[in-house]
Amino acid sequence: MIIHRPYTTRGNPRADWINSYRTFSFPGYYDPNYMNFSDLQTINDDRVQPGGHVPIHEHKNMEIFGYVVEGTCRHTDSHGKVLDIPAGAVQRMSAGSGIKHTEGNASDKPNRYLQLWIRPNELDTESYHDWYQFTREDKLNKFCDITEKLPIKQDAKLLAGIFTENFKFEIKNTRKYYLYVVRGSVNINGLDIIEGDGLSYSEETEIDISPKEESEIIVFDLR
Repeated sequence: MIIHRPYTTRGNPRADWINSYRTFSFPGYYDPNYMNFSDLQTINDDRVQPGGHVPIHEHKNMEIFGYVVEGTCRHTDSHGKVLDIPAGAVQRMSAGSGIKHTEGNASDKPNRYLQLWIRPNELDTESYHDWYQFTREDKLNKFCDITEKLPIKQDAKLLAGIFTENFKFEIKNTRKYYLYVVRGSVNINGLDIIEGDGLSYSEETEIDISPKEESEIIVFDLR
């Protein structure tokens, strides 16, 4: 079964400094039909203006990816890290027993990054943060396993690809998958979808990708 979540149905809380599109319920947006998908808890597609940032706050017992699409994302945390994460890079914060942080934009240009949360299978572990710079070649016309470089405490993978040609990806019908179009326009399994659209897969065996233009896609491989 494949279920299409059009980009127009997402939540869209915003303020002067941020424009956020939310696939699943999150503070500022609630939809009882979209609380989570398996262990995937959050897909927030955030655009932050120069100087904008969320106030410092604490996370516990969550595996959190920051997927930087455009510009740079400023990360500051209670471990003493102050980092500007560039486009193409992914950061991973394993919140465990607790970590305080703030995210935002310390540059003079707008940025865009995805917040991706996955529930862990271990609780109250030591918290840590890391990041890795992925190249275009890492993702070109294939799926790159982000979790090979940035492993998480869950039976889950985050995959990312940039497609300029047709690609078929075999999946297991015993697993669940969630696909999100980061940018571009593409036909997937016979459905025309665009930036911000999502597809959930249950009991399926293939993701069939036919890009209409260069398209960037992420896929979550879940229990």
